Amino acid sequence: MNSTVDISLFRDRIAGFDSSSADMQEVSQRILALYSAAIALGDESSLSTLIALGNSYQITRNMYYEIVLQSYLFLGFPRMLQAAAHLDTVIPQKDPSTSLQRVSAAETADWFERGVRLCRNVYLDNYERLKARVESFAPEIFQWMIFEGYGKVLSRPGLEITTRELAIVSCLTVENMEPQLLSHIKGALHVGVSDGMVVQVIEDIGASAGDGYITARNILRKLGLI
Repeated sequence: MNSTVDISLFRDRIAGFDSSSADMQEVSQRILALYSAAIALGDESSLSTLIALGNSYQITRNMYYEIVLQSYLFLGFPRMLQAAAHLDTVIPQKDPSTSLQRVSAAETADWFERGVRLCRNVYLDNYERLKARVESFAPEIFQWMIFEGYGKVLSRPGLEITTRELAIVSCLTVENMEPQLLSHIKGALHVGVSDGMVVQVIEDIGASAGDGYITARNILRKLGLI
């Protein structure tokens, strides 16, 4: 956890959120990225504010839910569960049902194939280097990255990968996880996010991320984005 974050400043920033862009999808992506940051902060007040803000931009419960689901890959189960419970309090699930069932061989094969494909799209020429490096010290972790991360979670149809990557950049800025933040800023660009949009979601958080904001700005300079 980044101990230099300022939750009060984060609340101030979302209270003054500039939604003047004519592009509704862009504004929606920014709100969902901030929602991801609020999950990282564990701040239910900010989560509520952002859900209310999203009502004006056609952000559905399922879109918030997808951000919640992917958060465990970067923030762990405790914060994911906290965010899921909060979301259900604000926007209850209309038809709750169990999904606990055996996973078929076809589904697991699909997760693997989708995972490899998406990971290659995110890392491009660095994919083989990433694979070799991680497998050299933890082969199971790379397998889980492909199967669990990119296949089972990030390839879900509920959100475009551009929106998912911006949300990842946002929570990693709050967490001040420099190597992963660098990878996912590049990943966002690789899947089609504009330079300006990457900068925007980081600036939306701004100094409320403390050292994470400094790290993010340094990465943006290194990549020539600012």
